[in-house]
Amino acid sequence: MIFKSATSKINLYILIGVIVFMFGMTVPALFDDTIEPFIVILAINLVIFLFLLWTYKTTFYIIKNDSLLWKSGPFNGTIEIKNINKIEHHKGIVVPTIWKPALSHIGLIITYNKYDDIYISPEKSKEFITLLLKTNPNIEIKNTTHVE
Repeated sequence: MIFKSATSKINLYILIGVIVFMFGMTVPALFDDTIEPFIVILAINLVIFLFLLWTYKTTFYIIKNDSLLWKSGPFNGTIEIKNINKIEHHKGIVVPTIWKPALSHIGLIITYNKYDDIYISPEKSKEFITLLLKTNPNIEIKNTTHVE
């Protein structure tokens, strides 16, 4: 089953702000005597913009057979559900994990193997957790009373 990443308004506003700032920084290059600086800066900004758009449009999670697959732009990975130890609700912009393929500041920290963890934000968290528990009923669930 496919779960899209939830998106929060604050993250959308930050994304729009970054894009406006990036393209605003190209304006001074317009006043240079030559067009080359403007073209170089615009090209760099366009690549960054396309990367951000790609990531924003392709962040999702799939529960397939006994695996959890995640994708966010060019990044992806697979987690064996039997190796998941704990799922913990998290709310906040600062997330204590390295991998954060999520578009919301409200999500789940999944701990798997011995020391690995990932932060994700599926739109239907309760349904997502229920499907994981069907495959691995030994998953410890913490602080998920606020999951929507």
